[in-house]
Amino acid sequence: MFAVKPKTLHHWYKSQLSGYKQSVKAGTWGDKAIKILDEHTGEILKQKAVPIAKPENMGSHMAIDEKQVGKKMYTLITNIETGKIAFMAQSIKSSEIAQAIHEYLGGTLGAVKSMSCDMAASFIKLSKEVFLNANLVVDKFHVIKHLMDALQQVRRELKTECLNKETNVPKKAGGVNKSEEERMWTDAEMLERSRYVLVKSEIEWDDEEKEIMADLFKKYPVLKTAYSLTQDLRKWYDKSNVGKRKQEMEKEFDDWCAAVNKSGINPFKAVRKMMEKHLGDILNYFLEGKTSAKAENMNGKIQRFLANNFGIIDRDFFLYRLAGYFS
Repeated sequence: MFAVKPKTLHHWYKSQLSGYKQSVKAGTWGDKAIKILDEHTGEILKQKAVPIAKPENMGSHMAIDEKQVGKKMYTLITNIETGKIAFMAQSIKSSEIAQAIHEYLGGTLGAVKSMSCDMAASFIKLSKEVFLNANLVVDKFHVIKHLMDALQQVRRELKTECLNKETNVPKKAGGVNKSEEERMWTDAEMLERSRYVLVKSEIEWDDEEKEIMADLFKKYPVLKTAYSLTQDLRKWYDKSNVGKRKQEMEKEFDDWCAAVNKSGINPFKAVRKMMEKHLGDILNYFLEGKTSAKAENMNGKIQRFLANNFGIIDRDFFLYRLAGYFS
């Protein structure tokens, strides 16, 4: 429209308007890094970028997560209350992240009262070793995701069994059975249609969905049991339970575990074992009801930022812009 080539406009933006060149020259950008040292000589063997380290963005409630930017993995620490990134480093190793956090955020660590994360062993180890005054909270939504995956696994296994039966049952000479003609969908098709219905609570089902699920639950009691177990744990995680005593919530969880054992459904047994392993940190959710929702939202924003920029051509300039937008 203005007879200006895109490359020219990009050059103006990068060199003059963005402040990138000026920040590099002044030493206020690219000055932070994780230093990998030789154990014997102390020589710096390698450096990993720390694009964001802002003590002013630290707060009492933080969340830690990883994010892939291009082909590199980064660790992000986000302020749950403000939604701003306080720390970002090109590493997911707990020892390296701990080094950078102590160096660049050291004076703010004592103010952190809760740290939310998924069940990654490295993040749990890091949080307990670095944020000594913080309660570690295993994020609610990561637990619910594992729970929903178990429910969908039960559904998929039933669907596979149905498909095998439908393939192996010979058709009569006159065509399909009368009962099959009267039905709109096969069992396998109904199980496929139930995929998104199972995600919702029963009170959210419309009339058609209620009819489908009533038929499926009658034919496949194991699916009904799996759905009930899922809803019971989701109710346990309800916001109305925040503030209840840990002992009370632990007792309710034990009752759920007993129901899982009685059901004999293997995918739910795996969820039970995973939760039992991290139960102390899972129960910390009920202290204040904090989750990593804003940190997950930040991951989505970064992903959209990547898409809008059609990927990464100049990584350092991309990270400079990312720091400007999100921290």
